[in-house]
Amino acid sequence: MISVLLPSRGRPQPLADSIGSLRVMADDPGRLEILVAADPDDPDTAEAAERSRATYWVAPTRYGYHRLHEYVNHLAGLAAGEWLLLWNDDARMLTPGWDSRVEEADRGVLWPAHNDSPMLNIFPIVHRSIVDTLGHFSLSPHCDSWVQDVATAVGAHHRIEVDVLHDRHDLTGGHNDQTWRDAQAGYRTADYHSPPMKTARARDIATLRAAWTPERTP
Repeated sequence: MISVLLPSRGRPQPLADSIGSLRVMADDPGRLEILVAADPDDPDTAEAAERSRATYWVAPTRYGYHRLHEYVNHLAGLAAGEWLLLWNDDARMLTPGWDSRVEEADRGVLWPAHNDSPMLNIFPIVHRSIVDTLGHFSLSPHCDSWVQDVATAVGAHHRIEVDVLHDRHDLTGGHNDQTWRDAQAGYRTADYHSPPMKTARARDIATLRAAWTPERTP
């Protein structure tokens, strides 16, 4: 099973379209577990998730983008899949049979071949054993960078031939909405490189290096 971790806000139709793209491009949609996180002041997102036959969780309060990892970590705790895909409501899956390619991949953190930047893994697909080893998905709202950096440090970061369209305003002109503006205001890149975050990442790297291998689950 592949568990899709999908925090969403204010985009009920794009959310449904995003979930639909994952299923229609899958060889076996039945092995997808879609987990949506919604805010308590955003009932439209929960309703869209329900209509899309996704499992949804309503956070006790609106965490906001500066606490995105708290949504993701909670969804990861609910997930039953062997793989955890960090996904967006403005993303669309483009590769037919993408789920079979994930199933055949080496354990670790998978990096879709087409991405926003040659340096950044925006939609990481993380093996369950890594999250179980660390006890969380990320300790930073930059969840994608966190798992990429930790996995790269231990040689567990791999390319996979899966293409994703990120229909984000600064990339495609799409989704120029309040959610986009909230995201720009909420992310603080400088925080990711702060001394406390560097220390926390080094701790995760040491934990993963000591306890995890591609062949076994700790």
